[in-house]
Amino acid sequence: MLTKGPVSPGLHGLFDYVLGIVLVAGPFVLGFDDDTATTVSVVAGVAELVVASTTAWSRGIVKVIPPAVHGMIDYVFVVLLIVAPFVLGFSDDDTAKVFFLVLGVGGLLLVAATRFVPDEGTPKRAAA
Repeated sequence: MLTKGPVSPGLHGLFDYVLGIVLVAGPFVLGFDDDTATTVSVVAGVAELVVASTTAWSRGIVKVIPPAVHGMIDYVFVVLLIVAPFVLGFSDDDTAKVFFLVLGVGGLLLVAATRFVPDEGTPKRAAA
């Protein structure tokens, strides 16, 4: 399931950094009305950047998290983005709600299409 798909690890890794930056900047650019939505988005963005930078493939900096584990983290992460407005009580802020839903559903599609396998930047010991 995690090893097939048209999206390469390198491209996915690039999208990880973009998603992290969008999550951090989005609340300020879009002017969220709800402080909880802003906080959750910034924290999620920082978490996304940490996972992206510590994954053991070409876009990772520290290369600690195996690609398959990254894939499982991503599935949980995007589902949490989708449910956050409803579970955390900011579904009445339409801008924040749509932001989280679009990023969550888009992220889910990206994760489902990614090959979570070692790529050219993965050390041999991290690939196992």
